[in-house]
Amino acid sequence: MIIQHHNKVRDWIKKGEGDQLEFKVMISEPYKVAKAICAFANTRGGYLLSGISDDGEIVGVVEPEMEIKKLNDAATLYCVPPVSISIRQHLEDFLVVVAVYIEESSFKPHKALTKNGSEQAYIRVGNKTMPAGKLVVKVIKNEYKNHEEDESHLASLKLDSKESGLLDYLKKREKITLKQFARLVNISERRARRILVKLTLAGYIRLHTQNKDEFYTLS
Repeated sequence: MIIQHHNKVRDWIKKGEGDQLEFKVMISEPYKVAKAICAFANTRGGYLLSGISDDGEIVGVVEPEMEIKKLNDAATLYCVPPVSISIRQHLEDFLVVVAVYIEESSFKPHKALTKNGSEQAYIRVGNKTMPAGKLVVKVIKNEYKNHEEDESHLASLKLDSKESGLLDYLKKREKITLKQFARLVNISERRARRILVKLTLAGYIRLHTQNKDEFYTLS
C-alpha cells in the first residue's frame, strides 16, 4: 500500500541517519540487508529506508514489489531467529520509498547469515551497523527492557557529574575508550574503569571489543 501526500519521508531525511535510521539506495542481496535488520532488532529498533541515498536524496525504488520480497527474505530467511518487520511504501515526488520498521526484539541476539552460511550478530552504534563481539552477545542475550521499568531504574540510580558527563558525551560522539574517558574527566584510569564497570552493569553503556580494542557505547 502506498501512502500519498505524506511528509514522513522528508522528516526522516531531515533527521538524518543515526542509531535508529538508515538509508539505502536499493536492496541488493537479502543477506546484506539482514545485517542491518539484525542490528536494529538487537539494539533499540529503528527504520530502514530504501530509495534514499546516503546524503538524503530521494532516488526512489524501481521495483517496489521485488524490494519488499528481498526485505522479507532477509528478515525471515537470513536472520536467526527470524525478525518481525513492518513494511510500508511512501510516495514522494512521484518516487516510491520503501520504509521498513524493525522493533527492538525480545528474542535477542539475532544473527545474520553470511553468504557462506556462517552466523554473525550485529548491533547499531550511531549510524553504523557493527559486528557484536562475544561479550556484547552475552550482554544482549534475552535483553528486553520495558520503557516504564527503564525510566524507574534510571531515576533510582544517582549519577555524579562525571557519569552524567560520560552519557552526554556518548550521545554526541557515539563511543569512547577507557583512556579517552580518563582524560576527558581528568581522573586515573583505575577510577575511570570503576565508573565504566558501574555504568555497564547498570545497563547505561555497553562494552565492545573490536580487533582487540575495547570501547564503550550507549546501551
